[in-house]
Amino acid sequence: FWGALDERHGCPHSIIALDGDDHRKLRKLFADDLSREVVGRHADGITELTRQAFAEHLTGSDFQVRDMCRLLVSRQVHHLLTQGDSPVPLETARALMEVFRYETNVLLLGKWPRFAFAAPVYRRSRALATAFIDTLIQDAERRKPDSGWFATVLQGREAYPELFADGGVGLNFLLPFVAGVDTVGSTLAFVLYELTRDSALRERVRDAVDACVEQAGGTPSVNTLKNLGPLRGLIMEGLRLYPAAFGIYRRATRDFEFDGHRIRGGSDVLVFTSSTHTDPDCFPDPYRFDIDRFAKPRQEHKGRFVYAPYGGGPHVCLGAGMGEGLMSLTVATWLREFDLEAENPHHRMRFSYDPSLSVDPGFRIRVRPRALS
Repeated sequence: FWGALDERHGCPHSIIALDGDDHRKLRKLFADDLSREVVGRHADGITELTRQAFAEHLTGSDFQVRDMCRLLVSRQVHHLLTQGDSPVPLETARALMEVFRYETNVLLLGKWPRFAFAAPVYRRSRALATAFIDTLIQDAERRKPDSGWFATVLQGREAYPELFADGGVGLNFLLPFVAGVDTVGSTLAFVLYELTRDSALRERVRDAVDACVEQAGGTPSVNTLKNLGPLRGLIMEGLRLYPAAFGIYRRATRDFEFDGHRIRGGSDVLVFTSSTHTDPDCFPDPYRFDIDRFAKPRQEHKGRFVYAPYGGGPHVCLGAGMGEGLMSLTVATWLREFDLEAENPHHRMRFSYDPSLSVDPGFRIRVRPRALS
């Protein structure tokens, strides 16, 4: 399924498009750089970027949530992968997002015609993104860093040259910037939607965060936030009810039968891995946002194959730990330091798929600095 994207970037062996032993080699190579622990090592920088994202909007005017969250995550991921370098310029972050958006909608989902690549916005974005990635490669090859994502990619090229041939280094440098932006950014946007429409929920999670901060004497560790019940439930429920990765796409390698249907080899297939998320047999009253589903004694997510916000099988999301670490730290910072309110408390959410599930562009909020006693 991902082959068209690989072809576009001249990279026949990206981790998302490989199976078998080669896929396992790359998962092992990249695992540490996409872990929760890397978020913990750079928590101060992630917190500061989170503050800056809201600080730009403290004039009292409302702003669009979807793009703000995506841009924030793009800059956070860049900070993690570069071991704390200066934030990626907003113009570059937008370009990376646009390239992924166009190429996914045209090449993978077939929602847009191929001549969309002639659009000026795509051509400008691709030129800027390509120059940015080329600069990263040149800088990494000159500095020869000892650790971080770019060091790992270059080490992988040495260890497995056949998997990094042609455009392999460039696409691997690019992948984390776009892979997490759509999923983590979209989940953060939906979490903001729920927090601004339910004051009781907002105060409950905020109280838990405040108590955790006071007990820690400052910013809690990422692992502490992971186990903070209301915050954990908030993020898990956001992933359940609004799964950005709601399914996994594959291409059938041969003909097969499924549930009385004949699937032809070469067909594109969507495996709807999150179908159980709204099944009342798995999650009672499934369309109600309920952060207590995951706590004892209920633990509704514990059933086999019931909760799958990151896909499943050998291609389950390798960056799930990093994503959850970013979301926990970001939401905790928002609630601790800012007051949030929806521009229109009665806004009726219209789901957008661009390229995957996200809040609609009409959802806007206002933020103010929070007065801490």
